Amino acid sequence: MSVIPVDTLDALHTVLRAPERHQDALYRQLVLDPLRPVWEGMLRYGPPTDDPAMQAARMMKLYRPEHGAERGLEAIRHLQEAGVVQANLTALQLATATLNPDAHGVQLPPLHLALTVAEPGSLGEDGLTGAANVPGWLLLSIWPQLLPNGAWNDPKLPAITAHEYHHAVRFAQPDWTFPMTLGAYLIAEGLAESFAADLYGEGSLGSWTTTLQESDLRALAPRYGAALEERDFGIVRGYIFGDSVMREYGGPSDLGIPPYAGYALGYRVVQDYLRLSGQTVVEASYTPWRVIAAGCGWFD
Repeated sequence: MSVIPVDTLDALHTVLRAPERHQDALYRQLVLDPLRPVWEGMLRYGPPTDDPAMQAARMMKLYRPEHGAERGLEAIRHLQEAGVVQANLTALQLATATLNPDAHGVQLPPLHLALTVAEPGSLGEDGLTGAANVPGWLLLSIWPQLLPNGAWNDPKLPAITAHEYHHAVRFAQPDWTFPMTLGAYLIAEGLAESFAADLYGEGSLGSWTTTLQESDLRALAPRYGAALEERDFGIVRGYIFGDSVMREYGGPSDLGIPPYAGYALGYRVVQDYLRLSGQTVVEASYTPWRVIAAGCGWFD
């Protein structure tokens, strides 16, 4: 599998160093146009607009010229001095070698790896996220900030890369079809987080997986178990992301699900399946979701 780096850091640096009157046009050209395959499809979820590229940037919570040049340049400087682009290219190489999809009959297209600067304060206490929902693309987004423990957040980004690459491999298997089931989505998130933890340690995982306690998840598990075959995508996403996150992104949800409960439960489900089955996370990555759900002990 070939990797195509998409350099948005240097592009954004050029934009923010330009005269202010030229910045928006340069931003569309240098930052957003190369990302067009990622954002074109999401526009159908937003209102009509005469500036689709900038609307996409807002929907993706990307750093935009309106946020000011000085702090954007400082964020870029921090990421470049920390070697974040190379660290995540290395993480992608490690994830590829570890999962070895070719040996399992999974063929992936060339993969674009894009690291973007996020809108300040838009990604919660973690300040970073990723997406692999467009075939051939792995998008990372970060606003460099201190975590609650006082450490910078960028060293946790390789775990996001591993998580999203795992999705690319999992989504290329027959187990992932549309309309997808809640079970397939739940197990996919649990496997991706388990893979990241296997490579980088559980401390690398984000608050979306670690905030809810086991007692909270045990109370929720019967509801998830009864809905594993649910295929309504709005409902499925509600179970994965929770009510408040769905509302934040414009999707109504009144399921009574806490934020990111699907990530936390999926992780626990997969961890217990690995313990009970004796499989490695790599072996489980090529195992059908129904086998994992039946063997985890959470939905008996």
